[in-house]
Amino acid sequence: MTAYSAQTPQLFAGTATYYSRFRPPYRDSMFTLLRETFQLDGRGRLLDLGCGPGALTIPLAPMFAEVVAMDPSDEMRAEGERVAAARALANIEWRGGSSEDLSAAPGPFRLVTMGNSFHWMNREKTLDALYPLVEDGGGVAIVAYGFPFPEDAPIEPWRNKVAEIVLKYAAPSHFRGYGIPVPVESRFESSVQRSQFKLARSWKERYEQTWTIDEMIGNLYSTSYCSPRLLGSNREAFERELRAAMREFSITGILTEPQEIWAVLAFKP
Repeated sequence: MTAYSAQTPQLFAGTATYYSRFRPPYRDSMFTLLRETFQLDGRGRLLDLGCGPGALTIPLAPMFAEVVAMDPSDEMRAEGERVAAARALANIEWRGGSSEDLSAAPGPFRLVTMGNSFHWMNREKTLDALYPLVEDGGGVAIVAYGFPFPEDAPIEPWRNKVAEIVLKYAAPSHFRGYGIPVPVESRFESSVQRSQFKLARSWKERYEQTWTIDEMIGNLYSTSYCSPRLLGSNREAFERELRAAMREFSITGILTEPQEIWAVLAFKP
């Protein structure tokens, strides 16, 4: 049980700078939701589990006295430290480890966040391990973003073409299609309801994501299924074919698609 696949611990090798630069930032509305729901006021401690390069850690750090950012990837943590230092944030401890190592995480924590990482974990075991680390009245927040369901917002044709080209050049066996929405079960409410935590609310927000072709390619390079490491010597041909295909969809080089961000929030009674 790790913040990344236990079978393939190097899934994200070589992606940290792309992850930091080209993953869409979490929405301001989501940070407002966390601040108001958990009454974050600069006190207490945060654990950001599976923190990556700090997409949640860094914006949340001013809302806490102390922050522990935990991730098994040295590369991801180093990128997070670099960004945090550039923003003069001195209250973050970057710690190696995954959901398997929670017994070494010194609680109590006022809040535990997991952003785009919970789906890599053994969910029930992770929530059981977190429960004694969260202070009474504190909570957990599971946050992710992705594509809306097709019946609500069909996948854009250009995104289906991206998936086709990725499959041709890079995708390993765990690839399920970049344009495939996250199943309901993966939205995590049921896991929380089976835990000792009390589900407080589920929240989601629809928005339109805009990409340049460069940004979209950089985002692909941040993923576990289309990293430069996986592309290897195919990278140049992949990029050439992808750029040509995208120009057929957009003369201006601007691509848009619907996205959702969602959060599952729970308290420790």
